[in-house]
Amino acid sequence: MKKLLTILERIVRGFAPAASGVQNSYRNFVTALLAILLLSGCVTQPLSTEPEQQVQLNVPKQIQHNNKNYVLKSTQDLGTMVHYVYFTNKESGKDWKSSVELLHDRNVQNMSLQERIQLREKVYDNNDVKYFNLTTEKDTLYAFVIYEPNVSQHDWQLEVARASDVQGCGFVQYQYSLKIPQSRKLANMGEIKLIGYLKKYAIDKEIARLHQLKWDWRCELPKAQSVPN
Repeated sequence: MKKLLTILERIVRGFAPAASGVQNSYRNFVTALLAILLLSGCVTQPLSTEPEQQVQLNVPKQIQHNNKNYVLKSTQDLGTMVHYVYFTNKESGKDWKSSVELLHDRNVQNMSLQERIQLREKVYDNNDVKYFNLTTEKDTLYAFVIYEPNVSQHDWQLEVARASDVQGCGFVQYQYSLKIPQSRKLANMGEIKLIGYLKKYAIDKEIARLHQLKWDWRCELPKAQSVPN
């Protein structure tokens, strides 16, 4: 567990935005990453010391989403899972408005989709995440999470994701995250109306896009390096 927390700290330092948003982003990222680690079995299984010998997801260097180009900016390989983060050219982990993330869980414990959903629901409930939904359709998980603004993070943060088991890879998740500024219009809405507004004008549209997302992920073993004579 100590080793796991050390890895968490290292990853968070690499991705958490600076200045006023750092505390809330730290909390959100740790919540999400703990869910990911639980889903991948990292909490109960020892981390691999040789991830380079395991199957690697063939990830692109760039991803197009909503007519924007996102560039791979960071990769974190934890042994049983790999986390890839994409930002637009002008943005980074210190200053961003939207991002794309890929999670490759090598699924060493052969967890079912329903087990993943139950664990994620438990993690969100234990961390007081109020607004989230996890549904399945044709052996595919579709999910969204809404993080509220607070004194250190003034934006609403929305996350939508699509995930499924991929033959020869394990479990693959595609996630799109978007920040929405706290405007006077949103501030004057009641809680139920506000969440309904965010769902109708952002989340529902993004979930519809995820349904149309090209889904042809593949994995391969790393190529053996030649040894010089």
